[in-house]
Amino acid sequence: MHTRFFRRASAPLLSCVALAASATAQPATAPTADGPSLTLQQGDRIVLIGNTLAERQQYFNNFETTLLVKQAALGLTVRNLGWSADTLTLQPRPLNFGDAPMHLTRQKADVILAFFGANESFEGEAGVPTFEKDLEAYVTAHRAAKYNGTSAPRLVLVSPIAHEKLPNLVHVDVDGRNRELARYTDAMRRVAAKVGVPFVDVFTPTREAMAQATAPLTVNGMHLNEDGDRIFADILMAKLGLATGPPMTRGKAYATLKAVIEEKNRLFFLRFRPLNAEYVVGRRLEPFGSVNFPPEMKQLDEMIAAQDKRIARDARALGKPTAAGPRKPAGATRPATSPAEGV
Repeated sequence: MHTRFFRRASAPLLSCVALAASATAQPATAPTADGPSLTLQQGDRIVLIGNTLAERQQYFNNFETTLLVKQAALGLTVRNLGWSADTLTLQPRPLNFGDAPMHLTRQKADVILAFFGANESFEGEAGVPTFEKDLEAYVTAHRAAKYNGTSAPRLVLVSPIAHEKLPNLVHVDVDGRNRELARYTDAMRRVAAKVGVPFVDVFTPTREAMAQATAPLTVNGMHLNEDGDRIFADILMAKLGLATGPPMTRGKAYATLKAVIEEKNRLFFLRFRPLNAEYVVGRRLEPFGSVNFPPEMKQLDEMIAAQDKRIARDARALGKPTAAGPRKPAGATRPATSPAEGV
């Protein structure tokens, strides 16, 4: 779409800090590597928002699959609002598309994982003060929001991943890029500590993983491939404190569930970011779009809801402890953290 049909979004809002447990649920509370704890509650809607790292989580779906199996008892649902190239303050969208707060409200976000810092890091050391100011304003503004209608969202700030050194990247100063990514990771850590929200440093462990890997973990140094995404999922789960119980076994049942999640995310992408946005929300909404598209959007909503139900059922099945005997994982205490053998 031509750039004149886009507009600059206001700084998207986000908040955390409201971590009170529901009176009827048994929340999963675990410390993050930096800062306060993230509390997951029964029926939480978790929304991923931010840059390409967030958007590409729907390509391989290892984090979402692992999360839903490990925390199957909570009946979580996940939506991906990531948009490649987004920064804290610049988020171009199609005409009348709506800003991040509108879509977070539509999704009734309870928990938000915010992926920023990578695009901003190209501003170098000189851009750090502005980044810190923008990030603090970003978090502060969301403290007043109630996207789920009752409470402020619980926010986790997620750092950029490292830049991988690949043989064909002969014109890229990978060491220089990693210095800047480390600089912005540290800036995120400082802001998170100042405003009191959980922060996850995925830069450091991904840099270590890339240094030890025998095959590339990215497609171009910046964007994860399937193997890299699988490693990233384990890192993020561990950093969130949610990787309790035995390690996830990724077998046939896991692959089947992951495929269902991939289809749900494909349907949601069509709903969230329709290719024909000019008819759905733009200048051609009247007289044609308002007739044709509302029923189609409703049908997509119904299809996504059906996928959510299937995902919840299959995740519960995989999250159950195995039968009594030597196959039962040692130390398993509850279904939400004990995936069945052969998952």
